Amino acid sequence: MSATTTPSGEATLRPEIDPSSVTPGLEGFLATLFVVVLVIFLIRDMVKRIRRVRYAGEVEQTRVQQQSGTPDGPAADPDDAQPGEPGTRPGGKHGPGRR
Repeated sequence: MSATTTPSGEATLRPEIDPSSVTPGLEGFLATLFVVVLVIFLIRDMVKRIRRVRYAGEVEQTRVQQQSGTPDGPAADPDDAQPGEPGTRPGGKHGPGRR
């Protein structure tokens, strides 16, 4: 027969271990730090890729509008125009032309 233990509901430690000093230690801290840094890099990369796709869509939309020959004149100042208005730069003030 196999020996089975029944949980008593209370956590038991060896008598020489203080319950208030039990921590994940350096390995747990380093693993958590690694995950946090990895997530930060992944989020930055994702934001960069989403921004690139959005700018490419705006450039394509502008090119299609120009090719279709819409009679809309350019805005007085492309930086002051609302996004989506004809004559604006793709991406507004922070678009690809502002690097």
